[in-house]
Amino acid sequence: MKEKILKISAVIVLIIIAGFGGYYAYKRSTSKNVLTSTKYSLSKATKTNLDITVEATGAVTGVNEVNVFSSNTGTVDGMTAKLGAAVNKGDLFCKIDDSTTQQAVDSAQISLQHSYLELQALKNQLDDLVVKAPISGKVRAVYAGVGDEVSSIKSTYGGMAMITVGSDNSYETAVPFPSSGKVAEVCVSAGQSVNKGDVLFRLDAKTLNNTIAQKENDIKLAQKNLSDKQANLAKSTIATPISGIVTVLNVKNGEIVTNEKLIATISDTSKMRVTLAVDELDINQVKVGQTATIKLDDIKDKTFKGSVESISQSGTTTNNVTTYSVVVTIDNPENVKIGMNANVSIEVQSKADVLTVPVEAVTEKNGKKYVMVSEQTSKSTSANKKASNNIRPGKLVEVKTGLKNKTLIEITSGLKDNQVVMTELTQTTNTNNSSKSSKNKSSQQGGMPGGGMSGGGGMPPN
Repeated sequence: MKEKILKISAVIVLIIIAGFGGYYAYKRSTSKNVLTSTKYSLSKATKTNLDITVEATGAVTGVNEVNVFSSNTGTVDGMTAKLGAAVNKGDLFCKIDDSTTQQAVDSAQISLQHSYLELQALKNQLDDLVVKAPISGKVRAVYAGVGDEVSSIKSTYGGMAMITVGSDNSYETAVPFPSSGKVAEVCVSAGQSVNKGDVLFRLDAKTLNNTIAQKENDIKLAQKNLSDKQANLAKSTIATPISGIVTVLNVKNGEIVTNEKLIATISDTSKMRVTLAVDELDINQVKVGQTATIKLDDIKDKTFKGSVESISQSGTTTNNVTTYSVVVTIDNPENVKIGMNANVSIEVQSKADVLTVPVEAVTEKNGKKYVMVSEQTSKSTSANKKASNNIRPGKLVEVKTGLKNKTLIEITSGLKDNQVVMTELTQTTNTNNSSKSSKNKSSQQGGMPGGGMSGGGGMPPN
């Protein structure tokens, strides 16, 4: 039994050894067919204007947006505007038909007219408080004195005074009593000649004047009441507040609305802006007044200019990403429409006439930055070398850098204008299936370019 177990174990061991041997042979045969080559992209260090921008997207909106509200309760009528349509300032937007408001105006008008009639009647009574001479002649006797009540002397005398006419005073006329009142002033005396219409007596007008003053005050209140009612009626006719585009429309003809209901929103299309969501990592670079370049998805043949108008001081966090709202105005927004998608570049920093190389050409090691400087003079050539080839294509030069954007980086020292720098690309070729793959070694691996340095140079110290 033991011999049988030993035989089985030996067979298993042989199978395992054979498997490892086959795998090693396969790897050895396939590895011989994989070639690794290095390709160098060459470019010149050139002087140019270097712009640093913050990129963001957003939708176009109007700068000036005005909400239109219902001013009373009623039925919408006469509205011709449609969503997205252009409207002009001052044109009729709609009416809010409210019969009760019209009835209130009519009632206020009637009340005011009645007050005017009452005031006129009171003023007519003022005329009765002045007693005038009915004819021309000579006053024979005066019966009424200051303080006398008309009612108390009316039964005693035939008139307030007697006037005679003629050379012999043969014709006599009594001055009639007013309906009521108190004598406040006597303007004539016995023996005095008077003409028809002269004032003989004045009655006390204090009470009547107070009544007239109260009525005049009532009329002022009635006038204000009528004005308020007319103003409410005028509000039922809603005029378009600004010229622009109807961006919100919440009602339709025949619909009953309540007071202060939002009917519509109108956006002024003469001025446009884009509201952007700028990442918290970039927001401190953005300042009010900075220049912006705006590209619209729907207007591909034109680029618009603008500027930063405002920056929100509070951010919005979504999925652990915080952004801040930045508003950019669009200069001369010809053919720009509300709602268009915009790609905006805000110029946050700029330098003129600085020496630059591609970002990928700069590598960093131990806190220092380097570029590979080619000893060739060609502006744009490439060299393919096998990995085993010991040819050194250039030398490493330490540089200092400044501003950087997505494609270019400023070289402040270490290079001269027109020097050729190299960016190393590693390319792998499998001869079995003719497949290739390549990548930028400097940017992908973050290490120093391979191939060493020529002219006695070497790698920077570790």
